[in-house]
Amino acid sequence: MSIQPEDRTTIDMFSATKRGRPRSNPYDRNQQLRINKRVQRQRDKARGLARLEVKLDAGVIDRMDDVCEELGLTRAEVMELALKQWLHL
Repeated sequence: MSIQPEDRTTIDMFSATKRGRPRSNPYDRNQQLRINKRVQRQRDKARGLARLEVKLDAGVIDRMDDVCEELGLTRAEVMELALKQWLHL
């Protein structure tokens, strides 16, 4: 019988007892990050969002950060507004 790292039902079956404060999360940090990213992707998908990665010149990013600060918006919101305006949506 093998154990899966994300298995909650047999988490203590194969581990030695440890002294000290009990862990608040049974997974190591890398497992937690993977699980959190998966959940975030599922939340975004449910909201109708799609992930997009873009590489831009540093000058463009600096100017975009200035615009973000002026408008009180995030980079994603500014990019979405700009693309919608450019695409006439």
